[in-house]
Amino acid sequence: MPLADELLDHASRLINASVVKDADYRRAVSASYYAVFHLLSDAVGTYVCPSNPIGLSGRFQRALEHTTMREAMDLFSDSNKWKGFSSKIGIPCTYSPDLAVIAQVFAELQDARYFADYDVLDTKGTVGPLWASDCLNKARRAFDTWDQIKFSDAGKLFIAALALGIKWTKRIKDQ
Repeated sequence: MPLADELLDHASRLINASVVKDADYRRAVSASYYAVFHLLSDAVGTYVCPSNPIGLSGRFQRALEHTTMREAMDLFSDSNKWKGFSSKIGIPCTYSPDLAVIAQVFAELQDARYFADYDVLDTKGTVGPLWASDCLNKARRAFDTWDQIKFSDAGKLFIAALALGIKWTKRIKDQ
């Protein structure tokens, strides 16, 4: 079973355990985010790297940076940004609202993971079953959406943007 799927399953088990503590909800949120991160990084490794030598894809995935991926995804977040991006790279491709969903979920889960891992005070009472379940459901939505779009031209362009990261997105934004 791929790591992304294992992490999604792990988040679900944490939330649905017979005794659940705040730390379990926090870990479930973190696992939900990392499930989506690994889903997309695995796609980058699969589409961008050759299968040999063994291990190259994994090393490539390890080089991906969370913040850079989020910035690259921002180019897919709405049709106006997409139009500018598509015209600057000179690759005609239809805008995909599905990729906007994935970009939004990634950003929301990343923010939730930061909160889960670093905000030990939880002054607003965020940590709990509804929050953790909401994050898990968002991750599942990203998985389902990616399954529908991953072989499309827009999906391949999305993966290229994640792989090239700041090298590509910075150059496009500066033009």
